[in-house]
Amino acid sequence: MTTNQLKYFITAAETLSFTEAGKLHYISQTAITQHIQALEDQLGVKLFTRSKKRVSLTPAGEIFYMEAKAILERSKIAVNKARNAADGISGSLNIGYVKGQAFSLISPLIKDFYLHNPSVKFQIFRQAHLDLLMSLEHGKMDFIFNIVYGNTDLTDFSYRRLCSDKLYAVLPSVHPYAQLSSIRRYDLRDEAFLLTKYYDNPTAKKYGHIIPDKYAESGFIPKINGRSSDAETLLVLVSAGVGITILPESIVRAYNGLSDLSFVPLEGEHEHVDIMAIWKDNSDNPVTQVFKDFVLAQFGVTEE
Repeated sequence: MTTNQLKYFITAAETLSFTEAGKLHYISQTAITQHIQALEDQLGVKLFTRSKKRVSLTPAGEIFYMEAKAILERSKIAVNKARNAADGISGSLNIGYVKGQAFSLISPLIKDFYLHNPSVKFQIFRQAHLDLLMSLEHGKMDFIFNIVYGNTDLTDFSYRRLCSDKLYAVLPSVHPYAQLSSIRRYDLRDEAFLLTKYYDNPTAKKYGHIIPDKYAESGFIPKINGRSSDAETLLVLVSAGVGITILPESIVRAYNGLSDLSFVPLEGEHEHVDIMAIWKDNSDNPVTQVFKDFVLAQFGVTEE
């Protein structure tokens, strides 16, 4: 059983045509037939039912199709591991992210990176946005995917914008504004707010991240009924009727099915946050550079 035989079989199983499989692999239909017959002889089972007009997979063929794909995938991983070990691409990487980015952003990136760099070990952390910046600054993280507000100072870091998230007002489903298609931040001026623990914390000023500016620009300073660094906790408090909050779309998507909450987009061109890839160029971890190049390539972002 050879790798090529498996490839020819998989293509024939997917196209249900030996002729088409031959074309896709640039060999004759006769050669495909010979390879399939040799494979059937080795396995001692029929993989295809053949007629003058069509071919179809036998029950054994259907099972072997799934196994053959798995074998090729494992072979690919084994080859990558061997090559990467020879190239010396190994080590560990501490990655941080904010809630809402796990499956839409982080998981696909790590999956693809690990496929080509299987010697790298990962530690993944979820933290509040300013906690991530502090962890990166103090060397606890190598690379972070973070929410960044317009007035956040990233002077001490290297970064690239990957995408943006619209901001939403999160309200109890019984709130008078719950059914609106959009709302201005100023319309919420009389509400009790549930906000991040860094809303007016002096720690935030180190990064130029002073969220009160957002409200002041809208014409009011909010009344604060509670604080938390965890978005899910804020949602629990909103659901309990303690107040309202404002969260990015990526977090909203994760909870949009909750019946006791309503998510209303904020009006205005500045009512969004950027999702950034952030790292430190002076990092002594060589894997950081490799991962950074990979992430930027995936998003079609170039370094300035």
